[in-house]
Amino acid sequence: MRISKLEKYRQIAEFSNVIEPSVEDLQRAPSDLYDKWNTAFFKRVGHLVLEVGCGQGDLSLGLARRFPERNFLGLDVKGARIWRGARTALDEGLKNVGFLRIEAEFLERLFAPGELNEIWITFPTPYLWKPEKMLVSPTFLSRYRRLLAANGILHIKTDVMSLANYVCNIWPHCGFHLLNLTNESPESPEPAFLDVCTRFEATAIERQKRIWHIQADPVSGNVTPISEEIARFPWNQI
Repeated sequence: MRISKLEKYRQIAEFSNVIEPSVEDLQRAPSDLYDKWNTAFFKRVGHLVLEVGCGQGDLSLGLARRFPERNFLGLDVKGARIWRGARTALDEGLKNVGFLRIEAEFLERLFAPGELNEIWITFPTPYLWKPEKMLVSPTFLSRYRRLLAANGILHIKTDVMSLANYVCNIWPHCGFHLLNLTNESPESPEPAFLDVCTRFEATAIERQKRIWHIQADPVSGNVTPISEEIARFPWNQI
């Protein structure tokens, strides 16, 4: 039976694994779960992983099944999308995955510096003409860098070559050291994550598209801000 968006919104308000922070409250003060996600939400110590722009939660769910000792959070602003992931987690009894319905702009009101061990960004919209909107832009990178632990890892997966090029050019100038770049051919998908596949990734594989998985860790010390011009058009300027 098809469930309407309004009904999904009503249900997620009652789901125990979904947090819908108030924008007004976050503008006044950090979340009550700030620096307490493991102890107060998951009620256990664990490697804390955030998926930004999680959609229906395919990656968060897949990783939660594979790594039961770790704690996972999927963040997205679309309630109807989060409903699917949250409903699936409840049906499967997955206690190590939860969901946040809020814009990514509020990350620093939700998490304390160094609280996250990993951040995943999977198949983001490549707003290359509007870098301020991209989840992989310098603005967001500065947030990720503050929130990741010293040995934390930032991941991105994309099937857009220009976005992969942007990441490889920009991230090293925004306080991140590139650890690994996997360029998967349609015939040879990444073996480490064969059983953790988002809908976007499945579509890309079906269309015989290449997929880039880039990993980076935050570097210590101050970072010199790059100019807006370079952020917009980095390929021939860095």
